[in-house]
Amino acid sequence: MVITRARQQGAILITALIFLVVLTMFVLAMVRSGTLEERMARNARDQQVALQAAEAVLRDAESSLFAGAPFDPYDSSRFTVTCDAGLCRQPDAASSWRDIDWSSDTLTRTFASAASQIAALDAQPRYIVEIVSAPFRTSSAGQCEHGLARITARGQGNGGAAAFVQSTVRFRVFTNICD
Repeated sequence: MVITRARQQGAILITALIFLVVLTMFVLAMVRSGTLEERMARNARDQQVALQAAEAVLRDAESSLFAGAPFDPYDSSRFTVTCDAGLCRQPDAASSWRDIDWSSDTLTRTFASAASQIAALDAQPRYIVEIVSAPFRTSSAGQCEHGLARITARGQGNGGAAAFVQSTVRFRVFTNICD
């Protein structure tokens, strides 16, 4: 059987080229999908880190704040409408946690101890304390009604993700002096 060169028209070459183009498009789609999934996983991790950092500073605030000043004894003069040192007075400061500069050391607070800081973060989590209801005298006998404070904590992941958590706590007045 004799095959002449004149009759070959390159059908296999065209088929192979089409197959390579389809295969290349498939590989590019897989690479894009993998990159997108990796970004989604990184964003989810950053969000979890931010949430855990906010929770950590909130628990630190709850345990350390009420063991000393400004709550033991309660000092209402430390709470201002400008949120100095992260201590805010209502009602003017009602939206302060939404508008506050969370990177400011003068308007927010962080961990009570430097040993509690989270080393893997670019920015340490911060919090503010808002007095929702100040303690008040309930009778002429000098009994005081407990106060109500809201702690708002903000954590930030390394990718820029931020998470907020809030806790509302009722605090006791250890003296008979009410506002």
